[in-house]
Amino acid sequence: MDIFSEIKKILIKQLALDEGEVVPEAHLQDDLGADSLGLLNLAETLSELYEINVIGDDIVELENLDELVKLVESRIASK
Repeated sequence: MDIFSEIKKILIKQLALDEGEVVPEAHLQDDLGADSLGLLNLAETLSELYEINVIGDDIVELENLDELVKLVESRIASK
């Protein structure tokens, strides 16, 4: 499974979203409704799943889900 699909599954579960809402252009807060606690939980989940370091502040600054996927990919590549 690719990283986008894995993150999509996590977001659907953590934020109780419909599958169609979670698209690469979706903004985590504005479009998907993630609050600060949701972003922290997401960062923790991604850190554990991929054995990388992601903090909530990393995610807050992102424009959309596609940027989150790129962030995770770059952290995986640099470990």
